[in-house]
Amino acid sequence: MSELDILIFAPHPDDAEIGMAGSILLWAKEGARIGIVDLTRGELGTKGDVESRAQEAEEASRLLGLALRENLDLGDGRLIDDESNREKIANRIRMHRPRVVFVTPDFDRHPDHEAANKLVKAAFFLARLPKYHGDERAHSVNAWYNYFIHDMHRVSFVVDITSVWAQKVEVLKAYRSQFVEGEVPDGYRYVGTSDYLRQLEAYSQYLGAKIGVERGEGFYAPAPLKVRNVLDIIP
Repeated sequence: MSELDILIFAPHPDDAEIGMAGSILLWAKEGARIGIVDLTRGELGTKGDVESRAQEAEEASRLLGLALRENLDLGDGRLIDDESNREKIANRIRMHRPRVVFVTPDFDRHPDHEAANKLVKAAFFLARLPKYHGDERAHSVNAWYNYFIHDMHRVSFVVDITSVWAQKVEVLKAYRSQFVEGEVPDGYRYVGTSDYLRQLEAYSQYLGAKIGVERGEGFYAPAPLKVRNVLDIIP
């Protein structure tokens, strides 16, 4: 299998699209090979079901121009940081050999999102160790970053997605059971907003304003970013 430039780990199908579909679209157009590994099937989701979610993920992947998409089926609502899961994720990193890895942050309302962060953080380290057991040879990823789903407490950098905002919306609408035709039980209480598309629009405008553009997606860098020349980072 060909090596990837970017590998994104998503706790549930649609998380990667919510957090960074615009950036994926931009980078794929520039020639980057990008893959998404969904950690669960989203089987506990209040809206939709596993079968529809899988079909929607396939359509979203096509729209995004992904090089690959996989699902590890580690258990929605049961995602934990243990040795077995660490090995599975470390082997995916070794198998696909990305230059950069993305995952949800360690602060989030959903426990699966925080568990995913712990898992990928551990696997990021373990994948590079030659003596760590596994089916694939060791691989060192250059960097790993966090994308946001609910809250954006720490934003290290923002990508201008103004030119692909409409495409991002179409990608999200591929998840019809979640964003277009979603039905929830009477009396169900959302932890956050009931309208993700409206929330994402507000987030994108807020982050875009931070860098002087219409729309943006924010990311957190757990480690300092290396800069050779300050002029390279001036807009």
